[in-house]
Amino acid sequence: MTKTKRFTLIFPLLLGLGLSPGAALAKIKCWTNAEGIRECGNAVPPEYAQQGYDEISKQGTRIKHHERARTEAELAEEARLKLIEEEKARLAEEQAAHDRVLLDTFASEDEIVMARDGKITSIKTEILLTNRSMKAAEERLNQLRKQAANLERAGKPVPEKLGKDIQQALVQLEQYEAFVSNKQGEKDNIYQQFEADVKRYRQLRPQRRVQ
Repeated sequence: MTKTKRFTLIFPLLLGLGLSPGAALAKIKCWTNAEGIRECGNAVPPEYAQQGYDEISKQGTRIKHHERARTEAELAEEARLKLIEEEKARLAEEQAAHDRVLLDTFASEDEIVMARDGKITSIKTEILLTNRSMKAAEERLNQLRKQAANLERAGKPVPEKLGKDIQQALVQLEQYEAFVSNKQGEKDNIYQQFEADVKRYRQLRPQRRVQ
């Protein structure tokens, strides 16, 4: 039997083997063996079960095709592509939600700029007030260190409380510096975010007018 042998030649052979058209032939499965020859029977041999096969009707036509089992590499690639598509869908949903807020909140680009400037002004005020507190903390730290230095020069021990005050002043100063640094970063992020919002608003505004 060759690769090109048709089902019409296979089914008379199956009938000759005692397979009834109404029962057995409705469940016939056909596969390709290791030599590339098409074979049919009631069950796919175990060695060929993973490569895919066809279910054949009693008329000799294919009624269902079973794909071959996918390899681990193929399954891993499918999983990777699925994750990519899910991430794309998530980002698209987030963008759509942000677009709705943008259009519902602002009636013009000027309003976006005003909102940005309001946030920037608030942050600048926080930075200004913190810098003043930081300057006062620096002065207090210098005074405490001077007291400790005077005691050491006089050959006297530095009181435990004075040492703790110096450490507390250092911690407070570091906290002020960290706060100012964070606020500077927040200010930069606001500029970037609002710049992106303005660009996006320009893209969305024609759609809003049509609606």
